[in-house]
Amino acid sequence: MPVLNRRTLVSSYIATASFTVTLAAANLVVSSVQCLVASPALAQEPGQALAGQSMSGKAKRADNINARIKRQHKKIDAALKNGQLNEQQANQLHMDVANIENRVKNERQQNGGELNPQQHTTIENLLNQSSNQINTAMGVGTAVSAGANPLGPNWQPGPDGAQDPDALKKKLKAQEKRALRQEKQANMQAIEQQQLQYEKEMVNSLSTQKKKIQQEKEQLENVRNNSGAN
Repeated sequence: MPVLNRRTLVSSYIATASFTVTLAAANLVVSSVQCLVASPALAQEPGQALAGQSMSGKAKRADNINARIKRQHKKIDAALKNGQLNEQQANQLHMDVANIENRVKNERQQNGGELNPQQHTTIENLLNQSSNQINTAMGVGTAVSAGANPLGPNWQPGPDGAQDPDALKKKLKAQEKRALRQEKQANMQAIEQQQLQYEKEMVNSLSTQKKKIQQEKEQLENVRNNSGAN
């Protein structure tokens, strides 16, 4: 049996290890390819996946619009049944919601069966307005309780059961201070207006005096020239 030296043993070990690593890498590649082929989700094209997600979002928005329309019709019917709306009010509100529903159908037909984002936002706003109109009509004619303190939350009774005199004094003082402050501001504005008016009149007066002085100076100069005083 031949004797193997250390260099031969090392080379043989390295070759065996390299072959093992290469075989393992090949098996990993084959397994990955099999997974890709077997998985239908991964076999889809990227565009197809995005299209599926987009269609799912559009379907959710359409369901939301349809659900809101149905809820508002049901709300009107319930309010009519409970006596919160009369037949005329209910018919008008149903007509408003039906107009929105017809608009949705027409715009979907024109846009390939779906609403674009701008149309969807417009329909949502119209449904919000319709909901507010329904709530307003339902609340017309209903009485609102004044609560435990009908005179207001800041009303505090005094010892005799009337309004607290200290609170009244504070309010009166506050009103007096506000009135004095407003009066002071009005006086300051009046003084400023008077000052501006005075300055304007003085400027006009000085301008007139200047012209008169110049004329008198010219006349005096002419007299001197004629008399030979110069």
